[in-house]
Amino acid sequence: MKQKSDRRKRKVQIKKAAALLFLAMLAVICLVNLVHRDKEFSQKENRMLEQKPAFTLSGVTGGRYMKQYESYKSDQFAARDLWVSLKTNVDLLMGRRDSNGVFKGKKNYLLEDIAKPNEEQLEENIEAIRAFEQSYVDIPVYFALVPNAANVMSDKLPALAETEAQEKQFENIRKELGGKINWVDVQKVLKKHRNEDIYYHTDHHWTTLGASYAYEELAKAMGLDTANGPKWEKYTVSNDFNGTLSATSGYEQGYREPIHIYVPKKGEKSPDIVLNYVDEQKKTASLYDASKLKEKDQYAMFLGGNHAVIDLKTTAASTERLLLVKDSYANCLVPFLTPFFREIIIIDPRYYYGDIHQVMEENKITDILFLYNGNTFVEDNSISGVLKNNETE
Repeated sequence: MKQKSDRRKRKVQIKKAAALLFLAMLAVICLVNLVHRDKEFSQKENRMLEQKPAFTLSGVTGGRYMKQYESYKSDQFAARDLWVSLKTNVDLLMGRRDSNGVFKGKKNYLLEDIAKPNEEQLEENIEAIRAFEQSYVDIPVYFALVPNAANVMSDKLPALAETEAQEKQFENIRKELGGKINWVDVQKVLKKHRNEDIYYHTDHHWTTLGASYAYEELAKAMGLDTANGPKWEKYTVSNDFNGTLSATSGYEQGYREPIHIYVPKKGEKSPDIVLNYVDEQKKTASLYDASKLKEKDQYAMFLGGNHAVIDLKTTAASTERLLLVKDSYANCLVPFLTPFFREIIIIDPRYYYGDIHQVMEENKITDILFLYNGNTFVEDNSISGVLKNNETE
């Protein structure tokens, strides 16, 4: 009887000790979070973090404040990166092969899931592009939609992974845009080169090699005189890139891969350039910002990252002037276009609030190119607003 009584006492003591330890850990976590300073930006995830929302009565009664506060506390939780990494590793042990919309694929590939279109917004964007083309019937409009890696490299997806049918999405978009807009099929050429490094392993962007293949298709469609353009050679600028998909998912944190740029071969003619970052009132004579190679998002070295509007002037013999409406996929493709245009106005609708029709008139635009990756285009809520802004009668 005494032994049983002693065992019960020990069990009770163990339970009390475990409860006290749990309460102590909870108290420490709460205390750390009370004194923990909020951060504005996560270098690891390459994104802005939620800030403490302003308290308003309407926000509380409508439920918006609680949702914003929950997101704020999630983003600002002390040692958040450690907990995210721990969760990711546990999920892997349990057999899960995706995290935050990112699949852990074969051969160290991380593949962003194919986005499901926001049908209403997508239709608005397509209608706005058609209307924009009709406002400038004498100016050719080209449209290049870049498939995402999970489409082109579907063989790298983990077993039983299911994604949206992006090929079907593209075909529907092509039909909706109509025959007056020149559809440039880069999907076919990328699939032809699917066994090459045309997408980064740890980032959602294509590589410069992938962009070079798309450029060749664009050159054919746009009638660019590539025979008199420069021959290109590859140059490595980093061997230490770990991209945004790694940060978002927690996978492949230790994987490092190269970033290449393509420059004219020695002795080849190439125009001088000047980039004018219009809103920032800053100019540079380089298409690359080497300082970004010291930061987490090294892909931002192309054009210095995303900007509302860049006015790129060149000394090319051509008098053609291009309006490029784009997302970040275009950033590493722009250098290939510089020998063929006197000026390229680069607009990212996600950050642009100006009058695009004024840009058309003042810069005597001769060609228009829309270049997006599929996931961005089917979810973007800014294209229609920019194209309709101050729309001409």
